[in-house]
Amino acid sequence: MDSLTSYLVPGIIIGIALVAVIAVVLLRRHAKKQISRRRETEPLPHVRHPLDYPLTAKTVSAIQPPAKSAPFAATIGLPGPKNIDLTRNRRDLPDSLAALAQKYSLDNFTIATADGLLFGSSGGDTALADAATFSGIFKNDPLSKTPGMSLFGMTHKGSDLVGIVRTKTPLKNEVIRQIAADTQVVLNWWI
Repeated sequence: MDSLTSYLVPGIIIGIALVAVIAVVLLRRHAKKQISRRRETEPLPHVRHPLDYPLTAKTVSAIQPPAKSAPFAATIGLPGPKNIDLTRNRRDLPDSLAALAQKYSLDNFTIATADGLLFGSSGGDTALADAATFSGIFKNDPLSKTPGMSLFGMTHKGSDLVGIVRTKTPLKNEVIRQIAADTQVVLNWWI
C-alpha cells in the first residue's frame, strides 16, 4: 500500500499543476482574443499633434532655499535660459528632460508622480530618491523650503505630477513657471 501512495501522491500533484497551467493558457488566449476583437470594433482615436493639448500646469509657489542664500544669488546673477529646442531631434523623454536641464542650467530635473514614483528624469544618481522623497514633501506641504531644491506641481492627462529641480543657485518664481510650461510642452510631445 505504501508503494502505491508513493506513486499516487506525486501523480495527483503533477496532474493538478498541469490542469492549472492549461487553465491559465486558455484564459490568456481568451483575453487576447477579446482585446483584438475590441480593437477591431472600436474606431481609431483622433490623432492629435502633440502640442494640441492645452497647457494645464498648476504651478504652486516654488520651494526656495532659505532667504540667507538669496543675496549670494543676486551678486553672481543667474544665467537666463539658453535657446535650446526641447523636442525636435530628441530621442526620448529623458533626452528632452536633459535638454530642459541644460536650457535652465539645472543640476538635475526629475518628474515624479504624486505618490513618489519616478516618471521621468534628466539623469543623475538621485532621481529615484528625489522622486520618493520630495513628492511626499510637496504633497504634505507645498510651501516648505528645502535648500538647493525647487518643487512645483502640475497635472498631465489627469495625473498629478511633481517637478523636482536641483540647482546650486536659487530660482525665481518666474523661472519656475517657465520650467513648468516647458515641462508641459515636453510631456505633451512624448506622452
